[in-house]
Amino acid sequence: MITVQVDHIALIQCPALTGKQVELPDQASVSDLLHQIGIQAEHHKAVVPFINQERAKRSHRLKDGDAVFLSLAVGGG
Repeated sequence: MITVQVDHIALIQCPALTGKQVELPDQASVSDLLHQIGIQAEHHKAVVPFINQERAKRSHRLKDGDAVFLSLAVGGG
């Protein structure tokens, strides 16, 4: 098992996130994290993950102690 720190912007609703620390199985990806904290699969594309302050893909494998920040994709024109 690994433990990661999770923070997010207020616009993202994470119904299963009860604190800042989340335990996940070894080799869990950002997508696995999103699923575990209650973000519906159809909304995963809108979430922009940052791992240890660097933008990451949803396929990124998390490591014990990683700091995860979840933001939203912003567009305009």
